[in-house]
Amino acid sequence: MLLDVRRLFNRYDGPIHCEETVDLTGEDFPGYTLAGPVHAVFSAVLHGAVLELEYQAVVVLQFECARCLSECTREFSFSETFAIREADLNDEDAELTFTPEGRLDTKALLYTEVVLHVPPVLVCREDCAGLCPVCGCRKPCSCKHETSGGAVDERLAILQQLLSE
Repeated sequence: MLLDVRRLFNRYDGPIHCEETVDLTGEDFPGYTLAGPVHAVFSAVLHGAVLELEYQAVVVLQFECARCLSECTREFSFSETFAIREADLNDEDAELTFTPEGRLDTKALLYTEVVLHVPPVLVCREDCAGLCPVCGCRKPCSCKHETSGGAVDERLAILQQLLSE
């Protein structure tokens, strides 16, 4: 959807509220994929010379846990508010990018916001213990060789000597 921001500055008829479902499933994301479309609600209200654009978005991600490597699906919700001045429509350094006609591409905005709001390291649970360094199974494992601090990598043995001094 293209939101005509220039028209809002020229002929403001009152607050605008709209819902949009954007399919970004074919887009490239860093370390995860989208399980479905992004659902977003936009609102735009003009306060004097500043247009306040707000959105709330919900997206479902599929990813591999960074600790235990299990496949996960999780819903993320995020929102943001932008203050837009009419001069921003022609400013290349503005926070948002507009077309030459003064329109905002909400699909491009939502793609950027998903990338910015999803954490760079995704885990299945905050308390995920990860994988056993001995047997490679998900912790807690029944590995009899579970490291309890006694086994030290030979490359780090010199550091163990420093600790014992």
